[in-house]
Amino acid sequence: MELAFRNARIVTPDDAFIGSLLVRDGKISAVDRGPGAVGEDLEGDILMPGVIDLHTDSLEKHYYPRANIDWSPTSAAVTHDGCGLSVGVTTVFNSLSVGSFNAAPARKQDRLQRLAEGILEARSQGMLKADHRIHWRCETTSDHLEYLLEELAGHPLASMFSMMDHTPGQRQYRDVSRHFENWQASGMSQEACEARLAEARERQARNADRNRQFVAQLAISLGKPLASHDDEDVEHIDTAADLGATVAEFPVTLEAADRARARGMIVVMGGPNLIRGGSYSGNVRAAELAQAGLLDAFASDYVPRSLIECAFALTAEPFGWPLHQAVAVVTAAPARAAALADRGEIALGKRADLIRVRLRGGLPILQGAWVEGLRGA
Repeated sequence: MELAFRNARIVTPDDAFIGSLLVRDGKISAVDRGPGAVGEDLEGDILMPGVIDLHTDSLEKHYYPRANIDWSPTSAAVTHDGCGLSVGVTTVFNSLSVGSFNAAPARKQDRLQRLAEGILEARSQGMLKADHRIHWRCETTSDHLEYLLEELAGHPLASMFSMMDHTPGQRQYRDVSRHFENWQASGMSQEACEARLAEARERQARNADRNRQFVAQLAISLGKPLASHDDEDVEHIDTAADLGATVAEFPVTLEAADRARARGMIVVMGGPNLIRGGSYSGNVRAAELAQAGLLDAFASDYVPRSLIECAFALTAEPFGWPLHQAVAVVTAAPARAAALADRGEIALGKRADLIRVRLRGGLPILQGAWVEGLRGA
């Protein structure tokens, strides 16, 4: 099966130019400079690799569209797939939280199993057009993490693990007062808030170190990439790197990002952080890391649309990155972080995961998406 494009602004690892491209049997078989004479005329639109999302919570929104209302997990996966493709995401790491304390309904153990099986069912039945995988986000403070992962880690779609610690007063949630405000707004007294904080810290002291080692050993034994989540300082980074983590996901300080780079880790920030102009938790801005040369990749976190916007935002002021460098933060760099050597670039022999993009009013708008050469959107 062949697919051809001409008169496209093709984004390769090193350049962006008007050219033509040929796909054969789902892989890129030719890339040439010049408008070309054969294939679909892309009218100068941008042709770039499909976006790779290392961490998205958006599947949960389709599974629980309203409080206390759950949806078919298979149907939710189909809707989630279409929404992602509509904004250029061709490889999806569905981040599912294991061991979260006071978890939302979608993060309860039985719900996690249903979600994981729903994705697998949709994929096996040919309902999904993007490549869907699972990123197990492991709450290291959990009393039951080892037990929970026994049933989940070996899932056929498990492709990445990360180590989290959401104890108030550190990492992502350094400002304890925000927690107290939220808890008191739900009706808790000051004394109850203080007791809840103490309990969380006791749970961290009891479990975090042991569970980090367990998750790291599990990921390495399965041959899956390991990420550390919300690192705050040099010690956090060094602990994670010593355990085998190769990805620093959402570091919350410039110091942590700088140390991650020194330790050879891939620094991943949340797309909404850049597009909104900062972290909702008051942590380091993605823009600051980009300007300091410490930003490698973006993940969508909770807005899949943010990724394609991030790529083009980096080409504008105050960044001024060349298009091929900006596109890499949502394609080639995530592929490297996920150990996916077959995609993320327009190069000979790579998977033909491609998207056609046109700028309208300064915003990138998808005109088409192909996964392994098959039209998806």
